[in-house]
Amino acid sequence: MRKCAIVLAAAMLAAAGCSEKPSLTSSDPKERARAIQAAVKVADEKTVEQVVALTRNEDVQTAASAVAALGRMSSPRAGETLRQVVAADTRAEVRLAAVQGLSQRTEPKAVEALRETLVRDPAPEVRGEAALGLAKAGTIEDVPVLAAAVGREADPKVARKQELAMEYLIGVRFPPPDPTMTPEQRRERVQRIRTTAMRLAEARKNKIPLGNPCKDNASK
Repeated sequence: MRKCAIVLAAAMLAAAGCSEKPSLTSSDPKERARAIQAAVKVADEKTVEQVVALTRNEDVQTAASAVAALGRMSSPRAGETLRQVVAADTRAEVRLAAVQGLSQRTEPKAVEALRETLVRDPAPEVRGEAALGLAKAGTIEDVPVLAAAVGREADPKVARKQELAMEYLIGVRFPPPDPTMTPEQRRERVQRIRTTAMRLAEARKNKIPLGNPCKDNASK
C-alpha cells in the first residue's frame, strides 16, 4: 500500500512538473518569455524554429526576446534570422536586439549585416549599436566603413559611438568632442578624425609603427 502511494505521489509530481513547463506557444507573454529563456539551453532544430517564429510575434517584447535568444544560439538558422530581422523588421526595438545578437557572431555575413545597418537603419539607437557591434565582431578592415559613416552621421551620440568603434579597432584614443564647438568646428574635427583613422588603419594593416598618437592632427 505504501509503495503504491509513493508511486502515485511521484507520478503526480512528474505531471505537475510537466504542466508547469513554460511553452513557446503560450498566449501568456510572461510564460512565453520564460520559455524563450529556457529554449537557449535546448537549441535543437525544432526549438530554434519555434523561437524563429516568435520573432514575428506582434508583441514587441516577445519578438525582441526571441531575437535576443537567437543571438545566444550558435545555429546557422539563428544567424540567418538575425540578418533577416535587422534588414526587414519595422520595429526599432526588435532590430536593436538583432544587432546585439549579430555583434556576438564573427561569420562574414553577420559582419556585413552590421555594416549595412550602420549605414541604412533609420533609428539612431540601432545605428549606434551597429557601430559598437563592428568594434566587437569587425576588424581593421571596417575602419573605412566607420569613417565614412561618421562623416554622414547627423546624430552626435551615434557619431561618438562610431568614433569609439574606430578607436577600439585601431587601438588609439581620439580626444572627445568639445560641447562648446560650433557646427563648423565639429565638422572640421570629424574630418580630422576620419583622415587620421584611415591613415592609422592603413598603418596598422601594413604593420607600420604608429608613433605617438597624441601628436596626431585629431588632437588639435
